[in-house]
Amino acid sequence: MLRYVLNPDAPPESIAALRRSVGWGGMEAELKDPALRDYLRIACYDGERLAGFLAVVSNGVTDAYIQDVMVHPDYQGRGIGTELMNRAVSRLKDSRIYMISVIYGEESLRPFYEKFGFYTMLCGQMETRPET
Repeated sequence: MLRYVLNPDAPPESIAALRRSVGWGGMEAELKDPALRDYLRIACYDGERLAGFLAVVSNGVTDAYIQDVMVHPDYQGRGIGTELMNRAVSRLKDSRIYMISVIYGEESLRPFYEKFGFYTMLCGQMETRPET
């Protein structure tokens, strides 16, 4: 049975493993850095296994950025990503955050984010170090 946990104490190693399962870099060093502070985290567990995860960065008033929306390939297609997004967007709206943003790297993901009310804007992004 799947369960969703708000602001879980998910070990950095389990988040890094989930990141690698979806084809991203693990970023273990960054995840272990005590300076890393997320405004909101939501995890989906199947027993003790981390099946999905979402993190939000925010100043708590005007802007929030939903990042790291990921679902382990063994669990994709079961609505976990949708549930993670619904919970995050609802929580951010309840907190009266003015602007919610998300960046996705593949055009094929546009319809997924549009169903939550996101629309495409021009933006820029710069990576300042190689992925680990």
